[in-house]
Amino acid sequence: MTPARPQDPNSALAAVIDAEAPAHRIIRALSDALSADLVARDGSRSPDHRARTAAALALLEYRIGRSVSRSEVVNIDASADSSVGLEERLRHSPSLRALFRRLLASSEGPAVDV
Repeated sequence: MTPARPQDPNSALAAVIDAEAPAHRIIRALSDALSADLVARDGSRSPDHRARTAAALALLEYRIGRSVSRSEVVNIDASADSSVGLEERLRHSPSLRALFRRLLASSEGPAVDV
């Protein structure tokens, strides 16, 4: 006889959640939340749009899955701005030297006292 294999933690958690809150109860709660209302102190009711939207999104994610989350990765090369690298590039690039001369000439103007 082989010893019982320990259950995967994810499977164990899923089994406990299913026992405590079966899928039909979760769906019923979300369905009820689609018609959630706010009750003011004076007893008046108004739609709770935040709760309704959250319930609608949860139902959509349950039904078709969560949408792909995208993020933009930006790489910054800090070494490209070092003065040593700039000197070396200026030494070997006539076009870069010409660009710097034009930039310096266009920035030359009357001095402004601050």
